[in-house]
Amino acid sequence: MKKKLISAVMVAAMAASVLAGCGSSSSSSDTTAADSAASESTEAEEEAVPDENGVYQADGYTYGTEFHSDEPVTYTMFFNDNDAYPIKDSWSQEGGIFWAIEQATNVHLDITVVNNADYAQKVSLAINSGEAPMIIPKIYDETSYVTGGGVVPVSDYVKYMPNYTNFYNEYDMEADVNTLKQDDGKYYRLPGLKETALQDYTLLLRNDIFKAAGYDVASLEKDWTWDDFADVLIGVKKYMVSQGMCSDSDYIWSDRWCGSDSGYGTGGCLLNLISRSYGIYTSWSSTGGTNSADLYFDTDADEFKLSGTSDAYKQYMTVVKKLVDNKILDPETWSQQDATADNKFYTGKTALILTNRSQTTAQIDGLTSQLGDGNFEVYRCVVPKGTTNYQAENSRLECGIMVSAKAKDELGDEGFKKMMRFIDWLWYSNEGQTLTKWGIEGEDGTYTVDADGKYSLNPQYYCGGLSIAQTSDDQKDMRIEYGYACGNFMYGGTAALLTSNFSDDLQDFYKRQEEYRELRPLDPVIAMTEDDKEQMNLWATPLYDTENTWTLKFAMGQADIDKDWDTYVAELDAQNAQNVLDMYNDYYQKSKAN
Repeated sequence: MKKKLISAVMVAAMAASVLAGCGSSSSSSDTTAADSAASESTEAEEEAVPDENGVYQADGYTYGTEFHSDEPVTYTMFFNDNDAYPIKDSWSQEGGIFWAIEQATNVHLDITVVNNADYAQKVSLAINSGEAPMIIPKIYDETSYVTGGGVVPVSDYVKYMPNYTNFYNEYDMEADVNTLKQDDGKYYRLPGLKETALQDYTLLLRNDIFKAAGYDVASLEKDWTWDDFADVLIGVKKYMVSQGMCSDSDYIWSDRWCGSDSGYGTGGCLLNLISRSYGIYTSWSSTGGTNSADLYFDTDADEFKLSGTSDAYKQYMTVVKKLVDNKILDPETWSQQDATADNKFYTGKTALILTNRSQTTAQIDGLTSQLGDGNFEVYRCVVPKGTTNYQAENSRLECGIMVSAKAKDELGDEGFKKMMRFIDWLWYSNEGQTLTKWGIEGEDGTYTVDADGKYSLNPQYYCGGLSIAQTSDDQKDMRIEYGYACGNFMYGGTAALLTSNFSDDLQDFYKRQEEYRELRPLDPVIAMTEDDKEQMNLWATPLYDTENTWTLKFAMGQADIDKDWDTYVAELDAQNAQNVLDMYNDYYQKSKAN
């Protein structure tokens, strides 16, 4: 990148510094009414007086100004390194994401790089030993880290975070954020906040094959159920066999995000999508569900129930059985590596695969490399219905950031508040979110914005992480080369920013998704005491493990959902299923009484 980039970022940084020195603040139109996001604190009142949004200001930093440290400062941070776009030295050099952050804020991030596969374990070890870096991003579930005191209750410090608080207020995030509260009424993870819930994971179909088999997916997807979808796939396979594309013994669906790489031994993304459409939790969804025992809330009965023994579970596993028995869904899906599934799809052996916004570009490139440009057509379809019309994703929260208790000890009170303001700007301001997603604006940077507010990468770049395809050999992938649009920073934002990179295909998908499916209501919040949480973990872990073992046996055809049902239910009952239900429902009834 040219030297002009330094000037562009430094101008912004200097402007922010001047604003800070002058004590500049935003206009009243930039703020909203104060509410509980800014007032959740048990700390003693300071001499400073909070603004009308409940935020304590310092050095002129408020909503509408940029964070900039007068003196250079270093914060340590864990970095989750993804094999699909591994960190490079260029990310810290001119034009790279760490360079840009430092130019804009005067903050140097001293990172500890950990591979994605080992991230949860390494984070746990570091927190338990008291040696965790100050900032710990990309955390999906903080519950296990709370007890030992290794991380701070971040809800005590949102009063120093004007961007976080403004977003919380403006988009009415209280119910969503309340799902993170522990039994002390506090939460320990700063979540990514999204204006709206966007269904990311769905199915990418070889539409040319479906059309040739006589199926118009665009007209079917609005109302089709998983059972209907299975019938369509049976018809598609019959066509493929007739054309010599596969044999009767071949499977036409063999998926990713379900096996040894990223399925975590639970069936991964696919079983998550199917079970959610039946109103219950299994597999991946257990991390975002009510708890690790896969309870779901039955609104009609006004109580929690066990997903694994519900009628909906039996219905959803019956559909999976139908797919396996008819040699549609490959049982290797639950054990194979993602690359194996990809190769089957790219070479035309299979006719569909899971996709998301970040993966589609790579999948189209893979098809092109194997089949040739123009020799295929893909369609991102709306996920079929189960017993509900709900889309799988309903939370407006994303993974987020924990802050180590060690940071408070090392930085002191004022230094710690300053770091929270840095986090606030980088992860929660529109400017910070735009920087980490799109990079540096301008002809000499990575992107430009036209008069209509449309974002475009400059001609020399493409980005798999933003689903912006490569169009010439001399282009660089912005994410791989510079680290923008990576999972450690890009968590949430307004609908406009979240969709700013969406292709016409994606825009069309979300229009159909919004029209055809609904958001499932959030489950009631259950916050247990530490003792009950520990007891629940002792019950829930083996219960979930037993359920998951059987779920995979059903999915692989190693057990029969009808013949083996009573045995399966008996094993769950033997794993304290009733105790788990009783404890959750007792807590729920008490919460209603309060």
